[in-house]
Amino acid sequence: MGNVLELKGIEKTYFGAVDTKVLHGIDLAFEEGSFNSIIGQSGSGKSTLLNIIGTLDKPTKGLVFVDGQDTSKMGKMKLAKLRNQTIGFVFQFHYLLPEFTALENILMPIQISGKRVDGKTKAKAEELCELVGISEVRNNNSTKMSGGQQQRCAIARALMNQPKIILADEPTGNLDSDTTAQIYSLFRDVNAKLKTTFIIVTHDRRIAEEADRIVEIKDGRVFLDIKR
Repeated sequence: MGNVLELKGIEKTYFGAVDTKVLHGIDLAFEEGSFNSIIGQSGSGKSTLLNIIGTLDKPTKGLVFVDGQDTSKMGKMKLAKLRNQTIGFVFQFHYLLPEFTALENILMPIQISGKRVDGKTKAKAEELCELVGISEVRNNNSTKMSGGQQQRCAIARALMNQPKIILADEPTGNLDSDTTAQIYSLFRDVNAKLKTTFIIVTHDRRIAEEADRIVEIKDGRVFLDIKR
């Protein structure tokens, strides 16, 4: 398969009283349908890199190509559309809207894109509930679900627009070891069934080793890049 994501010469500097260079010439490419982890200690630059990959932040220098598109040539509206249609995000904190049910939270990306929520769309959301194992609580408000169920709901929400890429930033940081294992098993199932590309940022090497490729960031540079 071809590359769904390419980073060329990515640098990031935060300017202030003292300029801080966080990323130093990162070159990476990720194949469509691959399962990857990015690992690094706190302050290594891995979360900054993930934000640039997800077009939530712009590099000071370098180019980001998402699904063959040069993001440097896109304005805010085009970038927002690209994120909505091509990239799904799963964070350590699920950011579910507490006043809505699990099913309504999963449908939120459709509403944000301005599309109509019809019977077919609802059926797809129901299928995602089944896929991630929360069908029994799909009509519960997010506050009426366990931490693991909330994270599963966040994963289903990320999948609602059938993104080519899922970016996960410490997605199990607040979960116990058993639930963590279940979530990563779910990621693997989604990767196998839907051919979704996964890029998971974590500081936990044990979790990273579940991936087919481990990229280690150290002091803003690629320190190791291992394909298993």
